[in-house]
Amino acid sequence: MKHRRWIVGLVIAAVALAGLALARPALAAPSLPLARALSSLRGLSDAQFGAVMAWSRTGTPPARPSFPFGPTERAEIQLLDLPPADRVATLQWLRGNGRGALYARGATDDDIGPRRPQNWTPTATPTPNPYRLLTFASATLGNKPVGEIAVLGGFAAVKRDGRGAVICISFKNLATKVARRVVFDFPLRGNHGGELGELQLDRNGEFSPGIDINGWPDLSGWQGGIGHRGYNDNCTSIDQRIASRPLLDATEATYRLVRVDYADGTSWTPATP
Repeated sequence: MKHRRWIVGLVIAAVALAGLALARPALAAPSLPLARALSSLRGLSDAQFGAVMAWSRTGTPPARPSFPFGPTERAEIQLLDLPPADRVATLQWLRGNGRGALYARGATDDDIGPRRPQNWTPTATPTPNPYRLLTFASATLGNKPVGEIAVLGGFAAVKRDGRGAVICISFKNLATKVARRVVFDFPLRGNHGGELGELQLDRNGEFSPGIDINGWPDLSGWQGGIGHRGYNDNCTSIDQRIASRPLLDATEATYRLVRVDYADGTSWTPATP
């Protein structure tokens, strides 16, 4: 008798489980775009996948990559082009909210791929410097002083988008009298050596003999502003809304002294050829 009741119980349980299975709708397969996007993500290295994770947290939705040259950027664009529900589910997963939303879109663990190492932490891609350095060079051999002004150093940089430039210089007055004004021109040159344009620094102050008059020594110092604020006085810069061809093509900057005014009322200018 007990044996029969046990068998009847098993039958009832089996029927109930079958009913539940019939009542639950079967999950659809993931859409073709979602399957392709997940396939691209599966193929990324841990570092590349981490870059996509970091990118997924940068906005809602994240910005579309400007230069889709690598597998990371191509995967990001593929993700942005997904149908809205697929895109949201994938972003939820990349942002650390689990795979549930992707399961609901029909994706399986095989579609999503293996779990990444637990001790792996994504790192944000560093933002590239908007400026690029130019070679800062003397126009003559030996960097010989001209007009009793010696150039001690400097740097030149232009914006990568061609919309700005900065040049800083350090110099010393070698004369025996105080200078009140020192004017430099900074010609910009391209790969073929031709002059593309120029910037000018018209520096006013009191420049005693033998004293270093310093500007920012490098681009990072100028951008960070860490140091003597007076260094800015030895810099000239431009910032414009429209890119210019000379800035886009420039590879080096040189300098030439064009005028020195002294405290005693005398002046120096280069001899006319």
